[in-house]
Amino acid sequence: MKTRKIGLANYLAYGAGDFLGAGTTALTAAWLLYFYTTFCGLTPIEATLIFAAARVLDAVVSPLMGFLTDNFGTTWLGKRFGRRKFFILLGIPCVFSYSAMWVGEMGFWYYLATYLLFDMVYTMILVPYETLVPEMTDDFKQKTKFSGARISMAQMSAILASFLPGILLSWLGKDNASSFFYASLVFSVLCAVMLTLVWCFTWERPREAWSEAALRAEAEKQNLTLAQSLNRLVIELSSTLRIKIFRQHLGMYLGAISPRTSSMPCLPITWSLF
Repeated sequence: MKTRKIGLANYLAYGAGDFLGAGTTALTAAWLLYFYTTFCGLTPIEATLIFAAARVLDAVVSPLMGFLTDNFGTTWLGKRFGRRKFFILLGIPCVFSYSAMWVGEMGFWYYLATYLLFDMVYTMILVPYETLVPEMTDDFKQKTKFSGARISMAQMSAILASFLPGILLSWLGKDNASSFFYASLVFSVLCAVMLTLVWCFTWERPREAWSEAALRAEAEKQNLTLAQSLNRLVIELSSTLRIKIFRQHLGMYLGAISPRTSSMPCLPITWSLF
């Protein structure tokens, strides 16, 4: 079968999809706690409960989403739209749920519901998106280029997320909750546009183009039940911790990312003092 040519537009379009992953994460980590406690009347404990509930939900939803998208290819919708791309297409209108999180002066249960809703939308899109590259190519160099494009676009979105609310606050005033809603709306529109590009410029190879190893692995996964898949996931994750070099790299990653993520919620508070 003829190999599909991959151009710069394909790499950039795929990378643009991480505007959802990196951009909304950066905006949320940097500003949401400040927004909740300043404009929504929530206490720090209530805000923390919302974040904790989302982490618990994600621990359940992410494996389920992985199982669903792995086995979705046998359905009519999966054959028609792709087992990964179907959920990306479904998620395009759903990304506007992100803006619902940034409406001021609502109650605790509203913010809990909207945060959990977007967390599920986020998982529904990102789990298939992150597994889309192996669907397009087996070539290591091409996979590396896709990853590089994704990292570049993620950095751009994170930079935008750091500065956009501050700029809107300077225009609309520090006491205006609408600044954050407009910032989130900008990101919702950008995410919808970027995911549309992902849909248009990516693909899933037909099974005839898969390698024999990929076909065997796929056949093996389809014979597993949900419980067996989750048990296999636990075994595989635990087995990686037995590899010394993996533990070292994991420690390096956690050491680098933890100070950054823990300090980001303090940045808007510090900024507001000046």
